[in-house]
Parts: sequence; structure tokens; C-alpha cells
Amino acid sequence: MNRVWHREGRMIVGESQEVREQVSRWIEDGQNHYLGAVSRVLQDYDRLQGAVESAERENEQLRGLVYENEKLRNRLEGSEHESEQLREEVKQLRAGTERHLREREEIADALTRVMNEAITRLRTQAA
Repeated sequence: MNRVWHREGRMIVGESQEVREQVSRWIEDGQNHYLGAVSRVLQDYDRLQGAVESAERENEQLRGLVYENEKLRNRLEGSEHESEQLREEVKQLRAGTERHLREREEIADALTRVMNEAITRLRTQAA
């Protein structure tokens, strides 16, 4: 039995038991609150850990997409350069074709003149 002395020297035993019970309840309630808080913190941690893992997976996918995008950009730049070279080549080929057509026309005109002169000579010799 615990004894608590009052200022006037009287012993108070009943209050001591109540105080102990109240302190025990506070400790028990505190433990329950503490365990609840720890449980919530752990649940939040698990939830956040899942969100972090999901974000990391998404980030890795985005890195892959960025890499693929860069490869496509490089291919596009190469294709654009090749396309420009081909356009220049087509331009040169067209210029060459036009030159050959002019030369052909000139040769045809010259051949026509030569043939006309030959026909004229043959007709004058036959007449």
C-alpha cells in the first residue's frame, strides 16, 4: 500500500490508487496513439514507396522514349541531308538532260541541212 502524505500530515490512500490507474490509462492510451501513429507512418511510407517506384518506372520509360526520339531526330537530319543531296543531283541531271536535248536538236538540224544539201546536189546532178 502506497501512502501519500497531505500537507497537514494526513495520509491519503484512495487518491493514490486513482492516480495510478489514471497514469496507467494515460500510458496505455499513449501507447495506442503511438502505435496508431507509427502504423499510419508505415502505411504512408509503403504508399509513397510504391509511388516512387512507379515514378521511377515511368522515368525509365521516358528516358527510353527520349533516346528513341534522339535516334529518330538523327535519322531525320541524315535523311534531310540525303534528300538535299538527291535534289541537287536531280537538278544536275535535269540540266544535263536539257543540254543533251539541245545538242540533239542541234545535231538533228545540222543533219537536216546536210541531207537537204545532198538532196539538192543530187537533184541538180540528175537534172
